[in-house]
Formats: sequence, C-alpha cells, structure tokens
Amino acid sequence: MIRPRKLLVFDLETVPDVALARELWGEACEGLGDAAVTQLIWDRMKEQNFGGSEFPRLPFHRIVAIGCLLASIEEVDGFESYHLERLGCIGEENDDEAALVQAWYDYGAKCMRAGTPVRLVGFNSRGFDVPCIKIRALKHGVKASWLFQAGDKWSNYGARYDAVWHVDLLDALGDHGAARGVGRLDEVCTLAGLPGKMDIEGSKVGKLFAAGEVGLIRDYCETDVLNTYLLYLKYQHLAGYVTAGALAKEEAHVREYLLKDDSKGHLVAFEEAWKKGFKDD
Repeated sequence: MIRPRKLLVFDLETVPDVALARELWGEACEGLGDAAVTQLIWDRMKEQNFGGSEFPRLPFHRIVAIGCLLASIEEVDGFESYHLERLGCIGEENDDEAALVQAWYDYGAKCMRAGTPVRLVGFNSRGFDVPCIKIRALKHGVKASWLFQAGDKWSNYGARYDAVWHVDLLDALGDHGAARGVGRLDEVCTLAGLPGKMDIEGSKVGKLFAAGEVGLIRDYCETDVLNTYLLYLKYQHLAGYVTAGALAKEEAHVREYLLKDDSKGHLVAFEEAWKKGFKDD
C-alpha cells in the first residue's frame, strides 16, 4: 500500500462568517454592521452551545489564512526522519476563501497523483481544522476525493487511531479523548521549550482582519505551523519513531532555514525566542 512520503503540517486562521449569519438571521441582522453581526454570532453561540461557549460552530468559520509546512519523510531501519522543505501560507493576501480552499485541496491531489501523498499534521486538526476545511469546501463546491479515498479501511485520513495519514497532536497527547486538559498549543509548546505564541494569538485574528492586516495574520499562522512541526518532531522522538540524532539534526536545519532570509522578521523573531528556550513576557 502506498504510504505518505511527505508531511503537510497546517493550520487555519478564521473569522466569523457574517454573511452566513445575515442569511440565516436576516431580520436580526438588519441594519447591523459587521462588528455587530459578529457580536450577535458570539451571543447566539453562547446561548446555544453546550457549556455556554462563544466559539462559533464550524459553519460560522470563514477561512482567511492557511499556513503550511512541507517536509520530506525518510524511513531508515524502522525510524523516520524529516527535512523541512517549505514554509508559508497558501496563495496571496488578497485571495478569497474559495481560492485558498481550492489551492489546499489541489495541492493534496497533486501529491497523490505524483505518488508522494502527504501525512497531515496539526494541533486539534481532527477537532477543528480538517472538518472546517471540509465544510467550507461544501460552500465552494470543491472536490476533495484524495482526503476521503486514500489508504484503506483501517489506515486513512479519517481513522482516528492511525498515525500514518493524519496526526492530530492534541488528540494523540490526550490518548484520543481519554485525558482532559491537555492544554493549548501555546502551553504545550512553551512546556517543551518552544516559543509558543509571541505577539499575536487567535483571539486577535478577527480584529486584525477587520483592520486589513492580513499579512500579520499570515505571519502568525506561519509561526503556529512552525510550533506544530517542532512539537511533532519531539512527539515522534517521545514515541520512539525518531532518533535523538535525527531530532537534533532537523532542529538545526530548521534554525538555519529561519535565518536564511532576514527580511522575514517574524521567522527571525521565532528563532530568537526558540534559542532562549522561553517566551519573553
């Protein structure tokens, strides 16, 4: 059976879908600006969601950035090693959601056709990112057969306990739901000596988007993807799939990658925070 030959570490950044709210709740939204409709979404979620969470349900998340990190997978003597190849956000700052979602699915399909399918890696990617991008694909009529048809009955992108095609680090660290309170990406990464969040966190994305600061959102998304990749390296070493030597070698390579272009200040800042081993207040 064909197996993934590359890692695709990814992360979504979203904002509340005010257009959907206007369509669903036309009378309640009449005369309201986008900020007020956003508040209405939060209020209704708090009323309707179990536990009173304001976090919007999946259909209400509009994707504004998709961060991706591509790394090759090499298997030697029963161990895996990885090599960072590319890091960035899909598309351009002015691309709409349909273009971003289409590009993400197109890339996965391209890799599948080339015989180099990807292993998806994320943090809460089973709980949020993958189902979110599936639902938004429904909106835009995007075909995503590779995500549903790869692998076999037991080993595929949707198989929760399989670590070949898709690894959700939050789910894996929590023993697939057996443990509660694993923590947020920022908390787990900081514990593991990684930078975690720096200047921006997810709660600020909506305000940045409203202010037209898509570039800052994309930079933030890239650092989240970096944190996830470096945490994955440590997790694979913990699980016995990566040797200590391979871990150290790839970490050194990532550091070099981050410093090769000093015009990308967010990557340089990430490397500096990582070098300190803790996050400045």
